[in-house]
Parts: sequence; structure tokens; C-alpha cells
Amino acid sequence: MKNVAKARLLVTRFPYKSRFGGEELHTITLMNEFDKKGCEAFFMGSCPILLKEFRNAGFSARRAWLAKPPVTKVWLLLFTLMSPILFFLAGWYLWRARMKWKVNVLYSLSFGEKLLMTPWARLFGMKILWLEHARIGNWFYKNPWRRIYSMWSRWAKVVVTSNAMVKYLEPYVRNVTAISCPVIVDRVSSLPANLDKKDDKFLIGTVARLTVDKGVDKIVRLVHSKPDTRLVIVGEGPLLGDIKKLADEDRVTIIPSLPREQLMALYKSLDLFILGSMEMDPFGMVAAEAMYFGAPVLMTNVCGISEDLENGREAIIVDKKYSSMDKALKKLMRHDETRGEIAARGQAFVKKQYRLSEAIAKFEALI
Repeated sequence: MKNVAKARLLVTRFPYKSRFGGEELHTITLMNEFDKKGCEAFFMGSCPILLKEFRNAGFSARRAWLAKPPVTKVWLLLFTLMSPILFFLAGWYLWRARMKWKVNVLYSLSFGEKLLMTPWARLFGMKILWLEHARIGNWFYKNPWRRIYSMWSRWAKVVVTSNAMVKYLEPYVRNVTAISCPVIVDRVSSLPANLDKKDDKFLIGTVARLTVDKGVDKIVRLVHSKPDTRLVIVGEGPLLGDIKKLADEDRVTIIPSLPREQLMALYKSLDLFILGSMEMDPFGMVAAEAMYFGAPVLMTNVCGISEDLENGREAIIVDKKYSSMDKALKKLMRHDETRGEIAARGQAFVKKQYRLSEAIAKFEALI
């Protein structure tokens, strides 16, 4: 759409689970920027996080139900059984949004509504954007609905968050393009008292959901093997109990979450940030944020952002073996000058390549 001010976007999200994270921050930030350019945005879905964020930002938002996406065995069965009803319900929702809000662009975030709403959006003459923030895994590769997804993709422009993600999706979809997540910076406040650096120990940080694929247990083991280190973990999840049992509470601090302004302050205080993903991570926004605030970063090569970086220049990139991470950490701890150089180059790279204005311009070209 040549004039973005004419665009009226309907953002949809009917997720399996909801929590405030990178996808939600990315979505509401983009919509706020589009709003400044005269583009109107609306939300429809079952995601309580985005319903709240859209309403707080002054956008029209409507709660709707369209089942959970077919990404587990139970919901694959239920979704398939209900699919005829869900398909017509999706058409009804979209038609009402067209009539009430005059929307002309469908901005789909979840797997389910991409399957159900895309043909209707095509019929109604709408432009269609599919946003893919989720890790591509067996839920997708072994999903019988993948063939329908692939068929409908010819009518959509599929946007992924990293160049690495393109390679995972290209065999299955058409019109896929990468628009890297911009680094969205908040003001920096002071750290909580329990996080103030009170000693000269090497301070390592990680921000991740506590699940098997994030490799936080390996980071804890790395810290335990080096007496002069401390670790701050920001995150929660099903492995919280296991991580607490594993961690030495005198050297490992676990915080479920931090306000973003305090998270920014944490990045600035670190001697090293580690993103230890064990499975494909679509981007790795927390690594980009840490780099923006001048922390040297050690990451595994399954992080999407790693494809944009040069190992040893903007970050240290290793395979996901414990021994590889251990070797890299030892080297970084010994060489302060190397860490400083990597931090400076990483910061410069992120500030240049992951600007919000650049992401907005790329989205404008699509809508």
C-alpha cells in the first residue's frame, strides 16, 4: 500500500498461551508507530495481554473466541473436529470487523487464525500479513495442518524475525521475508537493592523462560564451575523448581521478572550476557538488548540473531555443547580487553542495524 495512512490493520491473536514478551512488545510498538503515520489499528482475539495493551494505547479491541491453535495433540484433535464451525465463525468475525472498522489489512499472529481467516480475507479483498515469532519445531513440521498453511501462504506476505528463520520456513511457504526485531529501548532506572554489585566477582546475566530449550541449567553449571562468578537469572517457567535446586543461592539470583527500565539497568551492570538456547530461537531479542546497553554477549549458534553477527567481532558464537560454552567463557573471563572490544562493536552494530525506524519502513513497504 503506497500510502500507509490509508491502511486499517486488523491484528488477530488466538494463542495457545499468553504472557507479555517480545512478540507482544513488538506488536504494540509497531501499532503505535503506525498510528503516528495515520494508519489505524484494531485488535480482535483471545489474548488477554494484547487486549489490555491495545485498549491502554487507545485502540479499539474486541475479545473473541476461535479455539486454541492445533499445536498440541489435544488441540489438534479438537481443532480438526470443530474446524467446519470454526471456519465459518472466523468468516463471521472478519466480516463484522470489515463492516464496523473498515479494515483492509489482516495482520495475523497465531497459527489457528492463519488457517481459518486467510481465505476469508482473500475473498474480502484484504491484504494479508502473517507474522511468525514462534520457534519452528515438530508442532509445525509434523502437523497435518501444515499443508493447508502452505497452500494459504500464497495469498499472504509472511514476515519472520530473523534471516535464520527464512531458511526454516522457505521450503513450506511462499513470499517469506525477514524484518529483524527492532531494539525497543526504555529509560534506565536504578537496580533493585538485591542486584547491586557488591563485590568484584564476574557478573553474568541471562534472561529466558525457564524451559528445556533455553539451556539455563547449563549456564548455572558454568557459573558453579568458576568460583569468581555470580549469575543473575531473570525468568520463570516450568523448570523453576529444578533450577532452584541446582543453583547455589549465594551465587545465583533468580528473579521471575523485572520492570523494563530495571532490566535495562541490569544489562548495563553485567560483565557478560549469555543466551544459551538449545533449540532454534527465532531471534533472541534479549541478546540484542544487552548488546545495545554495552554488555558483551556469548550465545549459541541456534539463536536467530547469530546469523547477522560475526563470531569474535560483535559477539562470541558457539555451538550448544557445554564444553564449547565453557571454553568461550574461560577465554572471555581472562581477557578484559577482548570483552570490551566485542561489547563496543556489538553495541554499534545493534544501534545501526536494529533501529525501529528501519523496521517500520520495511513494514510500510508491505502494507
